[in-house]
Amino acid sequence: MAVMVWQGWKIELPGRWNPVKLEGDWKEGYALLADLHRPRLGIRWSTPKAKAFDAASWARRAMREEVGQLAAAEAAAHPIPGQWQASTLYIEPDPPGRDVWIAFSKTSGRAVQLVHHAHRRERILADALLPAFADVGDQTAMLWAVFELSCTIPAELKLLGQQLNAGDLSLTFSDRNRTVTVRQIAVAALALQRMGIEQWLVQQQGVERKHYRPASAASECEVVAETRRLRGITGRLRRRRRWFWMRSLNQELTTFALHDESRDRLVIVQGSNESVCRDVAASVGWASV
Repeated sequence: MAVMVWQGWKIELPGRWNPVKLEGDWKEGYALLADLHRPRLGIRWSTPKAKAFDAASWARRAMREEVGQLAAAEAAAHPIPGQWQASTLYIEPDPPGRDVWIAFSKTSGRAVQLVHHAHRRERILADALLPAFADVGDQTAMLWAVFELSCTIPAELKLLGQQLNAGDLSLTFSDRNRTVTVRQIAVAALALQRMGIEQWLVQQQGVERKHYRPASAASECEVVAETRRLRGITGRLRRRRRWFWMRSLNQELTTFALHDESRDRLVIVQGSNESVCRDVAASVGWASV
């Protein structure tokens, strides 16, 4: 099983299922997961706007829209202790078809739908996916895990963009005053044969060369995680003078290029706050250690 955490939703997935579409933000969005052969699971969420929101009425209406009037009549309450209200489950009696679960999360005030594309008589949705599905909420620190990249980010920083290429994964987060990019490259042994760690640092800093210039020479550094030590180098960038009028650009950026030897991954973290960057770098890989 593999752990995926995206926009506050945490789920354990079969190892061969991977996201092929990730859209939206914390308030509203959609994730589609598939294996090598077909789509397997869709997750759709939204935040109700009505003050007098009725979770039970919403669940009945959403189920009708998802499976149709006749099939919705066969849906049944599926009580799950804890954070869920109006939990309703429909199992396709004659596969292939779709198994659908709908519920409202008291934790974050969001409505969620899980649609499993079932191709034979199986209860993967009810027996395997739902027991491990959770809303981790909008807390002081948000967990993120997609493919093999996992990290912990301050909750105020919202996802700005992602690049999820095979062997080179990155997530960028920001708020009004701060920004941080987390990048993971696999396999580190091969990546470091291609370029030294100093060159990886320079490459990452080069993305910002239009607006920033090197402020100091790179120096050795170490980031201590709970069970690991990540060693590498760090360097700073300073905003170019001609861009002083762009208040949206931070004055300085700090970049860490680190070798996670125990996981054989190259970890690069770049952001406007050195302390945040250190904490984020120490959290990378939490789902695989």
